[in-house]
Amino acid sequence: MDSLMDAMTNVVGVLLLILIVSSLGITAAVKKVVENLPEVTQEELEAMKVSRDKTLKNLEDLQQTHQNLDKTIPTKDEAAKLIADLEEFEENNEDLADKTSDIEEWKAKVEEVEALKEERDKLVLEADKRDRELAAILAQTPEVVVKAAKEITMPNPRMADVESQALYCICKYGKLYFVGDPYQHALKIRDVIDQNFTDLVYTGKAIGSYTYAIKDTSKNENDYYESITEKVRLSRREKEALAAWDNLKLNMKNRTGVEIKETSVLNRIVGADDEAELAVHKFRYDLKKILDYFGDGKFGPKDFKYHIQKGAGDRIRMAFEPRETEGGWTPDQFLAGNSEFEQLCKQASTNRRTLFYFYVAPDSFEVYLQARAKSEQFRVPAGWSIWNGDKLSPLGKPFRQSIRYNLDVIPDAEYMKLANAVGPNMMEQLNLEYAEFTERVSSSVPEDITEPPAKKAFIDTLTKERMEWNASRFQNYTLDIYRTALAAQEASGETEVALEIRPPEIPLIRVFTPSTPPSAPAPPPKPKPDKELPPKYGTGLILD
Repeated sequence: MDSLMDAMTNVVGVLLLILIVSSLGITAAVKKVVENLPEVTQEELEAMKVSRDKTLKNLEDLQQTHQNLDKTIPTKDEAAKLIADLEEFEENNEDLADKTSDIEEWKAKVEEVEALKEERDKLVLEADKRDRELAAILAQTPEVVVKAAKEITMPNPRMADVESQALYCICKYGKLYFVGDPYQHALKIRDVIDQNFTDLVYTGKAIGSYTYAIKDTSKNENDYYESITEKVRLSRREKEALAAWDNLKLNMKNRTGVEIKETSVLNRIVGADDEAELAVHKFRYDLKKILDYFGDGKFGPKDFKYHIQKGAGDRIRMAFEPRETEGGWTPDQFLAGNSEFEQLCKQASTNRRTLFYFYVAPDSFEVYLQARAKSEQFRVPAGWSIWNGDKLSPLGKPFRQSIRYNLDVIPDAEYMKLANAVGPNMMEQLNLEYAEFTERVSSSVPEDITEPPAKKAFIDTLTKERMEWNASRFQNYTLDIYRTALAAQEASGETEVALEIRPPEIPLIRVFTPSTPPSAPAPPPKPKPDKELPPKYGTGLILD
């Protein structure tokens, strides 16, 4: 027992020595650490205290959580019971395990369905938006009113009688315009041009026909209308007044180039007896002046504007343009009792050869049906065609062969002034043509004709044709200027004249077109195929 106590005392003594030594080492280490510690400010110290307090608080929370967990740890009996329950659950739910094995595949299917649903949801939203828009439009749409059916006559196409007189109507802008007989409009325009002769006549210097004949209703052996003529007898006083014409010497040749005895212009016209039978001519008009004068629909009746255009050759033609605002009749106006249109229908019904022809614009078909029903009440034959233009040029039907014309409209004094103004220039051009004839023909030979025989043939042919042109045209162009002025002094009174053209061209009005001597032989004529000509004086209109 004593020995045990001695041993324990020794052990305790050793441990004390170790503790003392360790304390000294720790004291030195602590001193060393303290010496190496950085200086801490008051603010840092306060922050460290706060951190320490938080740490202590967290430690307390962790200890409390540990105690709570210890209380929830099941006992051995409870753990055994849980294990038994788990094994029983696994045995009873093997099918569930099989189904949950392909969970990723089901997740993919779910995502696919959700994407499809999202897409369809967008379509549903768009459809709903469009449905609301249509509903708004439908709410503003007036209810459909079913109009009563219209009874119309079935068409019965047939050619109008060749002697039928066509009166034209236009249906446009929801209104009815009555043109009537195109001759009436064309002759009005002719009168306006004649009345403004001084402003509209052609006064330029050029080679060509300054005049055109007024034709009689009789024909010659070649079936051509002959010119109206006036016999001119010059008294001594009248001849003295034309002394200037006696001083104009004109060089002339026949068709073969043989020179005719030189004499004055006056002697060429009236001869030694101072008298001659002269054709009555009119001076030609200036196309540009006429177009400028009438402008773009400057003139016309209350319902129409007149438009003047260039026609075929030396002719001019007219066109009608309905006035949209101030012209025409509305259905209420022309359907009213005793309206202007009803009066026209009554007049047309008294002549069985009178017919109405309607030009119908797409915007006025209803107007046409109403006007047609009105005309049918008076049994007036009618036809129609669709028209979608702005200007209309109806043909005068049937063709009139003659009309009455007052020769007093020819301004005698103005004709004489014009002859003295343009005649000398034409004489100068004609005399120069003969003076330089050989040189002009030779200079017309093309450069590609170099062979002497070919060049000679070209010159011989052109010489013959040009000499014939000068004798038949150039010389007459010059003399007709003076003949027209003389015949105008005698022409007077109203007479029957032939009409060689019909509306929309303006009868008895011709414009100046330049014409020069040929500069090359005429090419051989091309054969023309035979073609069937339409009836000469028929209307060509189809009634329905």
